[in-house]
Amino acid sequence: MKKYFVLLISLILGIVIVSGCSSNKKSEDTQKVVDKIVEKQNKIANSNDDNKKKYNYTEDDFSFLIYYDKDQKLYLVDSWVPFENKANDLRKKWGISLDENELKRFKYDSDFNDYKDSGNYEVVYKSGKFAD
Repeated sequence: MKKYFVLLISLILGIVIVSGCSSNKKSEDTQKVVDKIVEKQNKIANSNDDNKKKYNYTEDDFSFLIYYDKDQKLYLVDSWVPFENKANDLRKKWGISLDENELKRFKYDSDFNDYKDSGNYEVVYKSGKFAD
């Protein structure tokens, strides 16, 4: 009886620990990745000199699915970004190296998928449309 009780308690504890490691919580580095994309999109949105309307997008206007490869120290980001004050309007994919402070936009899904397939990427964060 004691064996089953200990086994049951261990199983419950394991489930609680695993469920606590949710990908919906950001690490400090993941927050830096999100901030870089938000900053970049704000610069792009406000770069048109003819546009009198200024945009100030926040993280809530975006959706993120962020992958990380520990070996390459590279983040891959599948995102929905705002356009003309409409949240989650355009889909964009990025590669980000925090070590090199480099943000690269993938123009083709195949390039993004090739990077993802060539590494050992795991999901580290989901938000917005990707959180469901």
